[in-house]
Amino acid sequence: MRLRPYLLLICLALVWGVNWPVTKIGLRDLPPFSYGVVRVITGLALVVGVLVARRGLSLPDRRDVPVVLSVGLVQMAAAIAFMNLALPLVSAGRSSILVYTMPLWVGLFQLPALRASGAARQVVGLLIGLAGIGLLLNPQSIDWGSQGQLLGSAALLFSAALWAVTTIQLRRHDWHGTPFSLMPWQLLIALVPLGVFAFALEAGRAINWTPTAIAAVFYSGPIATAFAYWLSQSISRSLSPLATTMGFLAVPVVGLASSWVMLGEPLTLLDLAGAATTFVGIVVVSTYSRAAAAGVDPVIALPDQMETVAPDV
Repeated sequence: MRLRPYLLLICLALVWGVNWPVTKIGLRDLPPFSYGVVRVITGLALVVGVLVARRGLSLPDRRDVPVVLSVGLVQMAAAIAFMNLALPLVSAGRSSILVYTMPLWVGLFQLPALRASGAARQVVGLLIGLAGIGLLLNPQSIDWGSQGQLLGSAALLFSAALWAVTTIQLRRHDWHGTPFSLMPWQLLIALVPLGVFAFALEAGRAINWTPTAIAAVFYSGPIATAFAYWLSQSISRSLSPLATTMGFLAVPVVGLASSWVMLGEPLTLLDLAGAATTFVGIVVVSTYSRAAAAGVDPVIALPDQMETVAPDV
């Protein structure tokens, strides 16, 4: 039983890490917003089915409406949209690392609330993390002459920053419903903007329902969204925030490795150095410091690991 949460953490890292190359493959046959719509619908169907079977489907408490909206619009709709728009332009492995820089931005946004001693550790971690991002984005790693690669990388970093803002909100929220009971409403909220953009921008565009595309959708929806969210809840209730945060760093590692295996993306020493440096920065930012004495917990939990959801992304 003591090993169970760690085994689940390994399973979750594998599911979310592999989802990056899987989504990139699926986007070869489906436009980005349409892919997001079918991903959310298939994930929603499974979540509703489980809640109905457990007689747990109910309207959210009005006091939970702010987090339903923020998770649905930011951690689901916006994150899925940025992910799907960027993946055709940026390698899947690098994309997973850029999105999982989210703890760095949480640390940055929390700096004004920290005492000097706590802020010093955060600043060191942020500088290390930013150095890692610089290695990942330097001209030898990506083509600066390609506007698409630069825009795609910027979109992923912006998505991580948005994720960080809602993470801070969710850590301070007084929950009245369980995260899983709120998930169908969050998915419904996410479906609205994704559906609007799909209809407005992708109406008439060809969708090739190849076996590969269908498999990618069902992996991203029921498995990487619904099932993985259940895993994240089980883990967050069993392990400390620090343990889960450190464990979630395995997601981009799996993303890099699976993208190399499934897509043939090259793994250069510069990529590995950038990833390692970024992870060191996240570890420094995420560990406990004397800032806790000021009433601020600097341990940063990834949104999927907290009492809420993200798409994973």
